[in-house]
Amino acid sequence: MLSRPIALLTIAIAVVGANSMVLAPITGAVSLDLGGTPAEMMQAAAAYGVTTAISAIFLAPRADVIGAHRALHQAVLVLMVSMIASVLAWNKWALIGAQGLGGIGAGMAIPAIYALAPQLGPKGQEKKSMGLVLSGWTLALVGGVAGSGFLAEWAGWRAVYAILFIAICVVFVGMRVVDLTVEVKSRKATTPLTALQVPGIFRGLLTAFLFMLGFYGTFGFIGAHVHDALERGTDGAGIITLFYGVGFGVGTFFDRYVDRLEQRHAGMVSFACLAVTYIAFFMVSLQFALFCIVAFVWGIVQHLGLNFVVSRLSALDVTQRGAILGLNSAVTYIAVSGGALAFRPVYEAGGLGLVNVISTFCVTVAFVESLTAPKETIRSAPSDA
Repeated sequence: MLSRPIALLTIAIAVVGANSMVLAPITGAVSLDLGGTPAEMMQAAAAYGVTTAISAIFLAPRADVIGAHRALHQAVLVLMVSMIASVLAWNKWALIGAQGLGGIGAGMAIPAIYALAPQLGPKGQEKKSMGLVLSGWTLALVGGVAGSGFLAEWAGWRAVYAILFIAICVVFVGMRVVDLTVEVKSRKATTPLTALQVPGIFRGLLTAFLFMLGFYGTFGFIGAHVHDALERGTDGAGIITLFYGVGFGVGTFFDRYVDRLEQRHAGMVSFACLAVTYIAFFMVSLQFALFCIVAFVWGIVQHLGLNFVVSRLSALDVTQRGAILGLNSAVTYIAVSGGALAFRPVYEAGGLGLVNVISTFCVTVAFVESLTAPKETIRSAPSDA
């Protein structure tokens, strides 16, 4: 049975994740209201990404001193202000400022949630607890990508942020009812520099970067592939995204089996399956129905891979979880930008097929890293319970 703390953390990651995704599908509606072009409205998304990375590096480590539960509480307050400011934005610059503030909150919230998950779940089921919390990204994907477009069309784009504000208020109230308090192992201040001195951190972050770069490289150009090669509209890309999101959620049911494996083997299985999935994309790239099926499988193995990456980093040093997971969030947002920039010429040169080849290479290197990593740098996260 899903415990109340894990359920609340799952909802929290869903709201924070949805907030990071809702703008892209509604830029047309936003630009019509605030003036300017949809591309200009995406500057707000860029501001969100930049401030998230900065916050994850410099503010997330505070969780190691004050406790991840307190850090999450403060992050939720920042997000509440950001969302209501987005609802009230009167021009492009006001929205950019509101989204920039939201990025600060997200950069604090995501590492705190990841740090709390293995500590608040049942002892001995840390990866399962992490997997359940990660399933919140499924809700974010479905609600953020599909739901926001529908809501913006029928009630206006401001209603999207109003719903998010209500949702984050629910999380805030939930934190007053459900006890998320965890023991602070050490009140010694941590920084990105102290985290970078932890044995195994560079290998762990490298694997995280390769894993996310491969993902965002392919994910970022699925829409273009659907339009250019399959000659379908945005509904086609939305269907594929939905299949992926459902698969990501279904991946939760596989956590109990993967949890029985050694951490190293869990990573190797995840990356090997991802490599096969990217090759499968290459083979069925012109067959929409089969492409959707592969996207469903992709969601499952992506879930397992993300669980491995976060659990591995979380276990490196329990006294510096905030700083370490902050670096993970920063690396993730670097991969988002890197996937868009580095893979664009690849897509233009060889289409999604060549992109899939590069993504396969990324996860293959991650597989080799997991295979050769020293045992002391690749272990399961303790619960600290």
